[in-house]
Amino acid sequence: MGSDDLFKKRKARAQKSHKRNTKNLLPKQVILIVCEGEKTEKNYFETLKKQLNLTNANIIIDPDSNPSPSNVVKYAKQKLEQNPNEYDEIYCVFDRDRHRDFNEALNMVKDTIIQTIVSDPCFEFWILLHFTKTSKIFGESGGSPCKKVQEEKAFRENVKNYAKDYDFKEIITQHLETAINNAKEINSQNEAQRQTPYTQVVVLVERLQELAGDKKG
Repeated sequence: MGSDDLFKKRKARAQKSHKRNTKNLLPKQVILIVCEGEKTEKNYFETLKKQLNLTNANIIIDPDSNPSPSNVVKYAKQKLEQNPNEYDEIYCVFDRDRHRDFNEALNMVKDTIIQTIVSDPCFEFWILLHFTKTSKIFGESGGSPCKKVQEEKAFRENVKNYAKDYDFKEIITQHLETAINNAKEINSQNEAQRQTPYTQVVVLVERLQELAGDKKG
């Protein structure tokens, strides 16, 4: 699913959210973000949420401990089925990596409000883009593609003592716009053809920025 499709889904859901308007108050949008990992992605988005001071939207960040794209989507669909009118937008954040169920996960979100946010090869590529722009193919010569991302010089020098519970506050504060610009340029070359690497995390990040800006405008 390309970035244009993501925005179309979001627009359709946003129109529905206005039905919750009561007593002439603007509705507080409810955004569900389901992450593939237990800590890394959750930590990043929780930190970003705080940095943006997102008080005009209810952002629920829910990690699924079963790390596979199809299970992330199944979990999101289950949440949606349990509360079909609860969420204005739902995002599933997962890696392309070498998951065999990747295409299955993409097919599962058809005809739903769920939007997939994919990083190829992995979320750590989005982290790397905070410091450098690269279209290098990771893992081409063997080994884990995600491990290869973490072995990049820019990653090692700027994300020291990296672990699943890493504190991203300084990185987001100082380098977020660099990551956004780098991701957009790389995606313009690779995403449409599903060529590695690319990351759609930029779409979700800019959406959260947009929500934060709403309270100012």
